[in-house]
Amino acid sequence: MDYFRSYRQKRRWAKYQKARGKVFRRNRNWRTKLFRLVVTVIVGVVLLPPVGDLINGYVKETDGCRVWQVTDGDTVKIHCKTGSYRARILAYDTPELKAHCPSEFYKAIMATYYLRWQLWKARKITVKIDGVDRYHRKLVILLVDGEGMARRMVEAGLARWYDGGRRAGWCETPKAKFANG
Repeated sequence: MDYFRSYRQKRRWAKYQKARGKVFRRNRNWRTKLFRLVVTVIVGVVLLPPVGDLINGYVKETDGCRVWQVTDGDTVKIHCKTGSYRARILAYDTPELKAHCPSEFYKAIMATYYLRWQLWKARKITVKIDGVDRYHRKLVILLVDGEGMARRMVEAGLARWYDGGRRAGWCETPKAKFANG
């Protein structure tokens, strides 16, 4: 469908159109459009949420510490008068982003974005520090509009209750086949 015999003829035509005041735009191929779409999605999913967390942390009504970044479904970064800390939210466990299987990774992403969404839509966020864990993170109780975040995460099916000790895995195992049929 190319009406020009050579590249030189195409360039002459473009120069002629430009001289007449018409803007000559090259048709972008599908790879360029796909690349731009992928970059836009990456920027929208990876870079914008942390900026939203930071803004949200400073505009919400709080008691003491402010949540300024969501790391994963049960870990946040907080800023208090004494400094900034990594904090582990008590009472529940969510899948880790450093997953052992694709289903765990998917669940971890869902839990992270659910926690972020709950914090963004909250009117008041309360952070109560309750000690330090072995990784030197602050242990906190997180209340969103007066309700424990743990209850919301567990009821949404994105977390399970946790009171310390060894954690169970999040990878789905295939159904065992029974010998009797």
